[in-house]
Amino acid sequence: MLQEFITFFSGHFYIPLYFLAFIVATIKYRQYFDTPLKYYPILIAYTFFNELLGYLVRNNPNISFFSDIQYSAYNDIIYNIFSVIFFAFFFKVYWQLIKSKTYQKWIIYSAIITGLTFFASCFFQNPFDTNLYYATAVGSWSLIFCVGLYFYDRSNNGKKLVQTRNLMSWISSGLLVFYFLFPILYLIGYLDYYTWEKYSLRTVLKILIIVMYGLIIIGFVKGKRRAFE
Repeated sequence: MLQEFITFFSGHFYIPLYFLAFIVATIKYRQYFDTPLKYYPILIAYTFFNELLGYLVRNNPNISFFSDIQYSAYNDIIYNIFSVIFFAFFFKVYWQLIKSKTYQKWIIYSAIITGLTFFASCFFQNPFDTNLYYATAVGSWSLIFCVGLYFYDRSNNGKKLVQTRNLMSWISSGLLVFYFLFPILYLIGYLDYYTWEKYSLRTVLKILIIVMYGLIIIGFVKGKRRAFE
């Protein structure tokens, strides 16, 4: 088991950032415990353990969700569930933070569209053995739309688009950097594996994760409660 963990972290060098983000978020929790991000450390921890579990299921024959040996390495279901929870969390966060009632309605519409896309995808793809990549792409673009509404709402209310002491500015910037390209890379990985391998897009994706969580960690370090909005 120890060797498996060593192999896991050597091939997934970005994963420790999840754990570091969780530690920093926990230390700084008093600065945002009464904000829409109060459950964010739990989501970060969930992300870390979800990645760890996904790796173990894929590479350890003794850990599986299915009794049939043919499907013993399938871990897609945990990533599909994670995507639904992740998007739902941030849809709610932005719905609570945005002042404009019109923008709030648009976020609700985005959440509904994303939810329906995941639901519909289950009729065309088996969520237990296939990643719902089309639905995940729709969820990613919907999240980008919500981030854009957040920044636009701030601008309409005379606020700076990026405020260095505002934790939400850093998190939104991190989400924007990652999810702007993620759905494109994700679809290429499933629909055009040759291109995925030829241009080492897996490495690009890992670098984007590092950038995103790097920005999030900076936000926790620099953020101040009075600047949160």
